[in-house]
Amino acid sequence: MQVKRIKCPYCNVVLDIKNTNNETEKQITCPFCKSELIIKFTPKKEPVEAHTYYAPKRPAVDSGATQLGQSVSGETQLSSPTSAKTINASFIHNGVNYPLRDGDNIIGRKAFTSKATIQIPTNDAYLSRQHCNIRVTPLPDGTKKAVIFNYKNMNITRVDTQRVENGDEIRLADGNIVTMGRTKITIKLS
Repeated sequence: MQVKRIKCPYCNVVLDIKNTNNETEKQITCPFCKSELIIKFTPKKEPVEAHTYYAPKRPAVDSGATQLGQSVSGETQLSSPTSAKTINASFIHNGVNYPLRDGDNIIGRKAFTSKATIQIPTNDAYLSRQHCNIRVTPLPDGTKKAVIFNYKNMNITRVDTQRVENGDEIRLADGNIVTMGRTKITIKLS
């Protein structure tokens, strides 16, 4: 079942319209101003995976290339395998870095009644108190996999330009812009 939130163009009341029969178009009467409205639904698409983040391949030691190398007084040093496991997942909002822990991270608006594990201080009324979930999973090669999905709310979430519908799970990549309501965050996997 698809639910679409619309605003009546005549009386500006906000309505939630249910599409239980997978229709592409539905005609309704506004319950407040009694105007006839035609609601168009887009067919539900299969979940689209955002740009996938793949860990770089480990170079051969004798190639002269580095993976997570640091230059110290002109010499390049290879990072040890244990340092590859320190790759972190986080997001940035208004210049503030919010680290994401392994497992579920419920993102939402900061409020006294919010139960989100990461609360963003904002006046954005379109950012729910529990807006979305970013699940971070460590991979065997030391990288992190981050997947986003809606957290039981009606407000819009987008990954770059892809809308996250209820039930969708989209894998995030480094640099993805996630829009929750009118609040934008930048994903960092580094």
